[in-house]
Amino acid sequence: MAKPPPGFARFLVRAARLLKNPGLLKQLLARAVGKLSRAENGPLAEVKEQLQRMIALVKAYVAGDYRSVSTQTIVTVVAAVLYFVVPFDAVPDFLFGWGLVDDAAVLSFVAAQIAGELDAFAEWQKAQANDDNLPTAPTNDEDH
Repeated sequence: MAKPPPGFARFLVRAARLLKNPGLLKQLLARAVGKLSRAENGPLAEVKEQLQRMIALVKAYVAGDYRSVSTQTIVTVVAAVLYFVVPFDAVPDFLFGWGLVDDAAVLSFVAAQIAGELDAFAEWQKAQANDDNLPTAPTNDEDH
């Protein structure tokens, strides 16, 4: 899919505004995590890992822990998460699960567009996890 799904452009505009409000952005991420946990099967199963990575990316960005991502990418990721959370996107979620198919298509589109940056973020996450698991040097209290 080379072009954005129908109606996605308006989510990009909303996402750019959301980036200026970390409180609302955190609420959006919490809603996305909740919705994902309720919809683990079906059309979202194939994009679950990508969506989890996108959510983690935005969390790390908002916290200031990870900034090695372009502004356009972070806006696009926030737009995809917003599209996933909002029940009335191009195909409403309550229409017999078709809305989740639509959400999965948008998430797949975005993941494909930013695959390189998602991979770089995944490597950064691994490095952070490895740093957290390193043993600390023992201290010798007699020297102090």
